[in-house]
Amino acid sequence: MKIERAPELERKILDKIKAHLNRAPRSKDKWHVSDLLYPRKSYWQRKDPQPMTDLQALYFTAGRAHHGMLEACLGKWEKPKGDRVDAGEFEKHGIYYSPDLRMPYPWEIKTSRSEYEPKDLKKGFEAYLKQLAKYQACMDSAKGGLLVFFLGLKNGFRKIPALHFYKVTMTDAERKAEVANIRKISTALDKSVKSGKHKELELCPAWMCKDCPWYEKCKPWLDDPKRKQAKVEDE
Repeated sequence: MKIERAPELERKILDKIKAHLNRAPRSKDKWHVSDLLYPRKSYWQRKDPQPMTDLQALYFTAGRAHHGMLEACLGKWEKPKGDRVDAGEFEKHGIYYSPDLRMPYPWEIKTSRSEYEPKDLKKGFEAYLKQLAKYQACMDSAKGGLLVFFLGLKNGFRKIPALHFYKVTMTDAERKAEVANIRKISTALDKSVKSGKHKELELCPAWMCKDCPWYEKCKPWLDDPKRKQAKVEDE
């Protein structure tokens, strides 16, 4: 038996994956909830779009596989008539939003490579909750659901996959504040894209600077001197 790598086929496979991931782009006449999470990144994606890298394609493939499987399994839950509760693009407060599931309140599905559940859920799931909060605000829902698929939680001497579901409740005041936040960020993005100036937009988390293709153009160190390094250490 002879076995050897076939780089030329690997290249074709990756190109096929990229073509699939890039098909059917989202509507671009308005911002999406995901655009509001990291405004500076969204600005650069709109002003200076970059081709997907091989590494990004592989990360997306892994994430979408888990995500798609969970949506497919749960999409008809509590819908005896066959109406699906997954996918779909909706509009509210001048933006588009696409919760992973509507049960009937919004659910957000995430895949985590962390080996431990965070002790402080609010801090550990900050990025997840930031997105879910916007869905709750758009759907005017006090309830939200966060479904986290841990790929390998530490369990003694081994790591095992696990599904954890978290109920998230927002007050009326918190939802109103989030609606105001949505409008503020989307307005700031509109203004920045029109003027070609990004300085007024919130910085992304420091770890995102590490492999950012717009690092030199963005110049994040002007707002945070610690980011002057060519490579920002992982947080």
